[in-house]
Amino acid sequence: MKRTNVFLRFSVALLFCLSTFVTLSPASAAVPGNRCKDRCNDVYHQRMDECKNTRREKRRCEDRAKRERDDCKRRCR
Repeated sequence: MKRTNVFLRFSVALLFCLSTFVTLSPASAAVPGNRCKDRCNDVYHQRMDECKNTRREKRRCEDRAKRERDDCKRRCR
């Protein structure tokens, strides 16, 4: 009874390790995405977080952040 329990645990652990290895294979890293647009989106989200602190100019700040992101994305093309 104990041997089957140990064997079952070992099998599950081995299966988990193999599935993790398959997930981290270089083929999944072959699709890097568009770094320029990713950087533009990161800057945009930082600016939007900064806009949360302003009360009066919140709408203008958000519009400015959107324009900057759009300009950044146009430069990426």
